Order: sequence, then structure tokens, then C-alpha cells
Amino acid sequence: MALGVFVNWRGNTINKEVHGGVRAAWFLYVLTVVTNVVIVPNLLNMVTYLHGTMHMGVSGSVTTAANFFGATSGFAMIGAFLSDSYITRARTMLLIGPFMFLGYGLLALQAYLPSLHPPACNTEAELNNCKQVHGKNAALLYVGLYLSAVGDGCIRSCLPSLGADQFDHEDPKESHQQSSFFNWYTFGISFGGFVGLILIVWLQNYKGWDVALGLCAVIVLLGLLVVAAGLPFYRNQVPQGSPLTRILQMLLLPGSCGCIPQQED
Repeated sequence: MALGVFVNWRGNTINKEVHGGVRAAWFLYVLTVVTNVVIVPNLLNMVTYLHGTMHMGVSGSVTTAANFFGATSGFAMIGAFLSDSYITRARTMLLIGPFMFLGYGLLALQAYLPSLHPPACNTEAELNNCKQVHGKNAALLYVGLYLSAVGDGCIRSCLPSLGADQFDHEDPKESHQQSSFFNWYTFGISFGGFVGLILIVWLQNYKGWDVALGLCAVIVLLGLLVVAAGLPFYRNQVPQGSPLTRILQMLLLPGSCGCIPQQED
């Protein structure tokens, strides 16, 4: 690891005794767990919410859920591009991650206020008589979904890379710790999903979607506050340009790759 390529949150050269290492990684473990407590159950139960509460048709619910999942992956690319090209990974998460909190907050508000969602009815027995979400309420639903997708995607793309930055792969001890980080990171994803599938799904089924989504918003906010608390301890890689930019330059401007054409015999 070249120390000049990594800086602290103020932009100064890092001190390996102070910045990075296992201590910095613990803040990221917390965010990994809490975001997956939120993400996994809501992704798996999204169709149930759209069909049962918002009274969308089954095909419409599935399409909306699929678009939401695809948008999350697409926004992950945008987050990776921004963190590689312009701002550090930690700042990307802290600047764009709150959109996830805002999105779940809007969804919780919509689920709580009767005026913002259709009246309850039995979708299995009288689907044709159920009033589907529409107009401004439908717009609010999509705004909430896609705001959360923006924040989730950027966190998802930056978090593992920021964790890897906390360890010097050229140092034998830190190289081993880096491998351990990804083991614990994977465990955090599974553990968070496990907790979410028990806690959040139970709340959705027995306490209401407003309570479940409201708790999700609070959990995301707490996770972001924990990451913000670790800001003085992170090693931040200086943005050096995204590979995506160079790929696009090569595709759109073939001469910019610096290739020397071979002469035919």
C-alpha cells in the first residue's frame, strides 16, 4: 500500500497506527448487518406488500419489485463510478446513503396514513373491487422505493471496497486481516438477513407495514451514524478515475486508447 494514495477524512496522509485496520472495519461490519436486516426481508416480501396493501395486480407487483431490484443494482454502478472518480467511498456512502433512510421513511409514512394508501380489502376474495394505488399516492410509492434503491445501491457498491482499503495487502499481517474482513462481511450479510427475516417479517405480518418500514428507516439511520462515527479512523483511497470512464473512451473514441495499429506484411 502506497501511503500517499490513501488519506484520512481531512485529506492528510494516513498514519497506519491510527487509521485503518480491524478497528475501522468494525464500523463497517455494523452497517453490513443493519442494512441487510432491512434489505433482505423487504426484497423478498415486496410483492406481498404491493399486492396485499397497495392492491396492485400480481403481474404488476412482480414487475415493480423486479424493477426495484434492478434499479438497486444500477445505482450501485453509479455509486462505484462516483467513489472511484470524484469522491471517496466513505463520503459517497454518507452523502447518498441517507436517501435509503428517506425512502423507507416515506414508505412508512404512506403505510401509516390512511389517506396515502388504498383502503383495506380482501385481495383474494374481491380483487376486482379493491382500489389500486394511483395518482399522487402511486407517485409517492415509487419515489420512496427508488430513493431507497439509490441509497442501497451506493452503500452496496462502496462498503466492501472501503473495507478492503483498511488493510495493506502487502503487509502479511494485514493481508490476513483483509481476508478475515471479507469472511466477516459475508457473515454479516447472512446474519443480517437472518435477523431481518425473523424480526421485520414478524412485524410486517403482526404489527403492520407502517411499524416494520418505520423500524427499517430507524435501523438504516443508526447504521449510517455508526459509519459516520468511524470517519476519523478510515483509510480513504484518493479517487483516481473510474475504469468505466476508460472503457467508454475506448469504445467511443478508439484512438484514445493509445493502441498502435499493426502493419500488414
